[in-house]
Amino acid sequence: MGDGLRWSLDDEWDWQVLCARAHDASLRGTDSWVPPVEEELVPAARASALSQWYPSTSHNYLRFADGPPPWGPGGRDDSGFLPGCLSFAKEGADGGAVFRVWSGFLLQTPDPVLVPATTEAAVAVEALVKVLAVDSRDPGRS
Repeated sequence: MGDGLRWSLDDEWDWQVLCARAHDASLRGTDSWVPPVEEELVPAARASALSQWYPSTSHNYLRFADGPPPWGPGGRDDSGFLPGCLSFAKEGADGGAVFRVWSGFLLQTPDPVLVPATTEAAVAVEALVKVLAVDSRDPGRS
């Protein structure tokens, strides 16, 4: 991953996959409200048109930026988060995960708009692709 001076978009995705695996492993067998779904969600996002953006996870959501976030390797202060994200929690009737797709920014004014809610990670990813109007034919990798 990276050479210490440069951190590519692929490096960021590789890192998110590793973090997803570790986070899910820490949640298994616990009574957390956060379900262990990142191992499914992050690769689904990477396989979609969302792969052109820098991913970031925190607690129970996945969001994207137009550059590496300032707190990571190669981070930039001018990177901006895109106005949409996915959140997830154990809210299904069977205690399973529910994914929510949001247009706008969570915890900011104006309030974000809930687009769909689904129990399927791939369906949530595709809904977020539409929210962000990402063109999958030209991923524009850096």
